[in-house]
Amino acid sequence: MKLRMWPLCAVSALAMLFPVTAAQAAPAAAAPACPGGSVCFYSGSDYSGKSWEWTANSGYRDLPPALHDHVGSFVANTDACFIAYQPTEKRAVHNGDWRRDYRGDFGGRMDGVGPGHC
Repeated sequence: MKLRMWPLCAVSALAMLFPVTAAQAAPAAAAPACPGGSVCFYSGSDYSGKSWEWTANSGYRDLPPALHDHVGSFVANTDACFIAYQPTEKRAVHNGDWRRDYRGDFGGRMDGVGPGHC
């Protein structure tokens, strides 16, 4: 009977030496609320840092200095057109779109935002 318990004890000992790390991983930040008809921009990833709310009825706007070429994340509750210059490039964003880490993508080049489709 002692021989049959050895594999179970060995597995238990190994489990103590190598704990499961998935349970220790921090959960990703959930997208925060953003008012309808708006796009909420954040300078940091995971909706952190400086923030700015653009509304569709305000027309085209340059991003504020803290976000110019530094959009780390966003939440869209309306259709919008993200714009970068030199070279000019546009990205359509739709109601319900969000990105928790955007700086390494288009957020690192973005200069302005306008209403509707690009």
